[in-house]
Amino acid sequence: MKQYMKFIRLRYKLFFILLIFWFLLALNFRIETILAGIFICGIVTLGTYQVLYDDDGYLYQPIRLRTIIVYVLFLFVEIYKASFMYVFNLLAHKYEPVVFDIVLDVEDPVLVGIISNSITLTPGTITIDTDTEEHIIQVMTLAEPNASADDLERPVRENFERLLKQKGDIK
Repeated sequence: MKQYMKFIRLRYKLFFILLIFWFLLALNFRIETILAGIFICGIVTLGTYQVLYDDDGYLYQPIRLRTIIVYVLFLFVEIYKASFMYVFNLLAHKYEPVVFDIVLDVEDPVLVGIISNSITLTPGTITIDTDTEEHIIQVMTLAEPNASADDLERPVRENFERLLKQKGDIK
C-alpha cells in the first residue's frame, strides 16, 4: 500500500497539469473529450517515467503550480495577441522572415524546452533549433528589415523567460 501511495504521489501533479492544459486547448467539455483527456494524460504521465521522474522523485527542479498556471494563461494571451499581429503584418507587406539566436538566462533544460515550445506556439514565430546544453534557441520570426537583435530578443525575454526565472518560483 505504501508503494502504491508513492506511485500516485509522484504522478498526480503532472497528470492534473496535463489535464488542465488539455481542457484549455480543447475548450470542449463533452464526455468524449473528458474521457479522451483523462486517457491521453494518463498515458503521457506513465510514459514520462525515467524521463521526468524516477522512483526517487522528479529528475528536474519542479516549478510551483502557481507559476505554471500564470505562465499558461499568459501564454494563451500571447498566442491570441500574436495571431492578430501576424495577420496584420502579413497584410502590411513590410515584414520579412528573420532568423536569430537567443542565449537564454536559464540553465534548466526543462525550462529551455518550455520556452522553446512557447515560441513555436506563438503565431509568426518558430523555434528552429534548441541547444539545451548551451541554452541557445534559434528562432525564425517576421520582423522589420532593419530590426536589431535586441529588438527581436526582447519579446522572448519579456514574455516567456521572465516568468520562468523569477526568484522563488523554482522549488
